[in-house]
Amino acid sequence: MQAEAMNRHQLLAALREFGVSDTVYGINTRDLKSFVYVPEAAPVLAEGLDGRWYISVYERGEQWIEASFDTEAEACAYLYETVTRRWANRPSQG
Repeated sequence: MQAEAMNRHQLLAALREFGVSDTVYGINTRDLKSFVYVPEAAPVLAEGLDGRWYISVYERGEQWIEASFDTEAEACAYLYETVTRRWANRPSQG
């Protein structure tokens, strides 16, 4: 599956298939919440009231928008690429 063609449900499945822990990102939409608690600085996909899609980050009590997109597919592709790259480059747990 190509990242740029994903919706939020496919994104969640693809990240899990890649082996990414659910604790390093979030998906927060009306019909899908991928987390109970997301650590600080984890990117979160959300749909805005304006119809745009956002990747937001919460850190030290502050929230900011890391990126915004016109379509769900663009936002999902961005989050997939960002999270899988970070996951693949994380220090080994050995």
